[in-house]
Amino acid sequence: MRTWLLALLVLAAEMVLLVWDPALPPQTAPGVQTLTQAEFVLGDAREPPETGWQVVSLPDSWRARRPQAKGVAWYRIRFDLEAVPDAPKALYLPRVAIAGEVWLNGSLLNTRLPDEAPGGRELRFNDQPLYFELPSRMFRAGHNEILVRLLGDPGVRSGLSAPRLGPAPVVSAMMMPQRLLSTAMPYVLGILMLSAMALACAYAYRRRQYLDIPMTVAFAAIALILDLVHDLPLTRSEVGVLRVAAVAAGLSCLCHVAYRLSVLRRPRLPRWIVAVALLVIGSVVATIPLGLATDLVSLLLMPFYVLVAYVLALLLQTAWLQRSLRMLLLALTALVWAATFVHASILTLDVTHWDAFRYNTAAGVPLCALMVLILAERFVQDRDAALRSRGEAVDAERARILQDMHDGMGAQLITAKRLALRQDVDRGELALVIDESLQDLRLIIDSLDVSGGDVLPLLGNLRFRLAPRLAALGIRLSWNAEAMPPLAGLNAGGALSILRIVQEAINNALKHAQPGHLHIEIGQDGQDLRIQVQDDGKGFDAAVAAESGGGTGRGLTGMRLRAERLGGSVAVDSAPARGTRVTLRVPPQQAP
Repeated sequence: MRTWLLALLVLAAEMVLLVWDPALPPQTAPGVQTLTQAEFVLGDAREPPETGWQVVSLPDSWRARRPQAKGVAWYRIRFDLEAVPDAPKALYLPRVAIAGEVWLNGSLLNTRLPDEAPGGRELRFNDQPLYFELPSRMFRAGHNEILVRLLGDPGVRSGLSAPRLGPAPVVSAMMMPQRLLSTAMPYVLGILMLSAMALACAYAYRRRQYLDIPMTVAFAAIALILDLVHDLPLTRSEVGVLRVAAVAAGLSCLCHVAYRLSVLRRPRLPRWIVAVALLVIGSVVATIPLGLATDLVSLLLMPFYVLVAYVLALLLQTAWLQRSLRMLLLALTALVWAATFVHASILTLDVTHWDAFRYNTAAGVPLCALMVLILAERFVQDRDAALRSRGEAVDAERARILQDMHDGMGAQLITAKRLALRQDVDRGELALVIDESLQDLRLIIDSLDVSGGDVLPLLGNLRFRLAPRLAALGIRLSWNAEAMPPLAGLNAGGALSILRIVQEAINNALKHAQPGHLHIEIGQDGQDLRIQVQDDGKGFDAAVAAESGGGTGRGLTGMRLRAERLGGSVAVDSAPARGTRVTLRVPPQQAP
């Protein structure tokens, strides 16, 4: 209930923001004339007709005064000057919709409308404010005349603003807010959106749950392109429908992003967002075959504004709970942006001032800038966290290697030193201890070279070192290794454990079994790695050996403990006069 009350307050704030229109310039300024009287005639002639003119007041809205009018019309605006001005004047038309050509005393001030049939694909929306700085020689003392040849359509909010005429510096300052919001801001937004898209794609690549962020930017970019590009092979109604559909899709993604950023969970909300998006987009697209495609389709976005208000209420609550200024700014900029979309939808009803225009593009600039800041900050934080994690992993690996060397090779070197200090030492026994120490060092070095969990090269190195030693002892070594995929999740610690288990199995055979043949087999049991070490020696009672395996970890108990740390197992099958088979099984994704 608290969230809904806050959502109602958000909606109320949006309605309050609708009253304020920063794009509306003052009606009067020192030395500036607002030309509110004109004559009007409907007709597609290339030259203004002689008859049929009607007196109208400006601004003139076709939807309010002549809702079925379509095609080309002429406006004639007359004004008097006492003398030719001694300084340049400026002519400012806040809105010429859909498009128009402007003449002053017989001189064309901008490009002409195309000769093709009006209302087709050849001309798109061009209702940006028009501003002309005019030299003194273009004016006459006495009667002057402005002609506007305007293209209109009943499916689009069409008409003409009241022109402002006055000193160039004054008019330029007066129209600067609207010109800035309507012309410069879209390009600023485009740059910010490209930055947001790059950061969002990089961020979503690392964290797939934030895929809605680049999707939001993509749909917003589509809507912006439909606003700025005027030569697409589409009719005005098709462009309007596509733009509203893109906005609906972008709003749904933005609602998902805002919901993910909030700490308050509403399990049904994502389903509601999808349902409203499908309903709105389906209704918008259906207007084309039904012949209802006008700029009024933007009113179909109204159900989304309730969802947006609710999601913004969640963000505001999150900002309060986390005491986050950044989250509060994000919610407030999103609130202003949502209010501009409501304003843009209401504009089509002609209930606001005619000179007002859609400035939701400009309102998207602070929201997009804040999103770029947040994404950049999170990307840097993730990078720093990855570097810290990598450093911690390096430190942990260094500590593991040192511990392995201390427990294995270090203990053996201590034993070798004590033997060397004795006068009655058996040099063969000393050489054996040193050799075991060197073998342990080689195992540690080999384990560091594990690549993607591939154990076959590691075991191949072990075989390469064992073969000469076994041949010198008169023991035949055979080897059978099947091609197999890498063991998922295997790291250097796990690889060293596997090598030590295999080496321990071989050493036990050499010490106790007196074999003539050793056979090593490597293969798969399902997803598990299977390694078997089998000898033809005298064998032993496995149960008794397991109970008496020393506490140093060098017996069967130590082998089983190593295998358990890998998530695997060691099985021993042996009997007197029958030889011994040691089987190691290691599952994937469980090796440390």
